[in-house]
Amino acid sequence: MIKLIKKNYEFIFCLILFAIILLIAFNPKPYINSTFLGIRVWATIVLPSLFVFFILTKLFMTFNSSLKIFSNLDKFFFKLYKVKHTGGYIFFMSAISGYPIGAKLISEFYLQGTISKDEAMRLISFASTSGPMFIIGSVAVALFKNYKLGLVVLISHILSSLINGLIYKNIGTENSNFDTKIAPKNTKKTINDIMYDTIISLLMVGGFVTISFAIMEFILSLPIINLITNNSILSSIIKGIIEVTNGCVSLANAGISPKIIAIILSGLISFGGLSIHLQSQLFLSKVGIKYRYFLLTKVTQTIISLIISGVIAGFLF
Repeated sequence: MIKLIKKNYEFIFCLILFAIILLIAFNPKPYINSTFLGIRVWATIVLPSLFVFFILTKLFMTFNSSLKIFSNLDKFFFKLYKVKHTGGYIFFMSAISGYPIGAKLISEFYLQGTISKDEAMRLISFASTSGPMFIIGSVAVALFKNYKLGLVVLISHILSSLINGLIYKNIGTENSNFDTKIAPKNTKKTINDIMYDTIISLLMVGGFVTISFAIMEFILSLPIINLITNNSILSSIIKGIIEVTNGCVSLANAGISPKIIAIILSGLISFGGLSIHLQSQLFLSKVGIKYRYFLLTKVTQTIISLIISGVIAGFLF
């Protein structure tokens, strides 16, 4: 059976896709509404938080001396994760700014020639994180009115990413010593080039956000999922796996204890959701990193985050 599916997977996928097209064609209203919702989320949440940062990081990286700012952390990250250059910079930028900055920076440095594909694969295992503005500001304070909840989730999330990186530190075939020489390619760009690249990247991110909302609408319309979504917790988890912000909003209305909320939130935010995965893969595909590898790193990080948050929440709540 498995061999038959593998042999005819393209035909099976086309049948499923055709069925979805028919479903949307004969019942377009819910998908139109979900598309507008996806566009609104991108325009009001994603775009304002990423636009300026995308431009600034792009401009920052055009200067070869930019890497020297974090050079003191290079040896530390090399010992931990076998990443010769930029490990500290990419991790901290991801931890401060959130998804999908880590994936974007990894792609940029790879295309510059600063890091190898093996290093990029190690980096994505610990430099794919959400940021404190989303975790504490948007989720804990705005949705749950609980600052302490945000601290539990943030600490669990960051610790899980650092521990997760240790699991994948031996990925690849490189076995070289630390080299202090940094020799990125000369990629000087004008402000017009930077603006154009930023707008194209953000438009593609918006496309992935929007399609993830449409996918969520389709999945939630399936009869078997309708049975599951009668449970508010399971419904929130399913929504969060597809689009993390939607899952957090749904969880805020579930009426469960802070301890359980902290654990679920930690898991959902560490996993990132399908929307974040698509945004990240937009950049990682330029490196040649397969989605199944990225998915594996997010699954292991999620498991670690669930364990850490369970321990911390057990003491605080």
